[in-house]
Amino acid sequence: MKYLLLFLLGVLGLCAADKPCLFCEIAAGRLEASMIWRDESVMAFLSIGPRNVGHVLVVPVQHAEGILDLPPATAHHMMDVAQKIVRAIKQTDLPAEGFNLKLNSGAAAGQTVFHVHLHVIPRFAAEPPEPPPGTRVAKAQLDPIADKIRAKLDLAATL
Repeated sequence: MKYLLLFLLGVLGLCAADKPCLFCEIAAGRLEASMIWRDESVMAFLSIGPRNVGHVLVVPVQHAEGILDLPPATAHHMMDVAQKIVRAIKQTDLPAEGFNLKLNSGAAAGQTVFHVHLHVIPRFAAEPPEPPPGTRVAKAQLDPIADKIRAKLDLAATL
């Protein structure tokens, strides 16, 4: 419940500068997420507001508000991890004929959680219409999907 409340506050832009960052709270282990990847600089977990099944967020462990605040090496590593996740998803039974990689930087670009993050969104020809804004999925429903993807990541740095 706390996770959902902080997320909604962030989406609504109600988090003040003195409030904790949602993704920093996840990185610190104070909030739960359906984690599929974690190393010293990047973590990846399933979105609670997915466009499609298997929608992953690739997030730097250290706080960076937007793309220009992100060290170049971390930005490169985020893309490397995104590629590994795409390969892993393609090896599961999750429907994925293509992928959108999306990074919104700044409020005018649609950024709602002000900790830079890269969306990895599986896409397929016969996908359902986009869910209404604010639709959320419970962690209990996300965890089995995270397990499938994590099982296909063949790297020592995985969880």
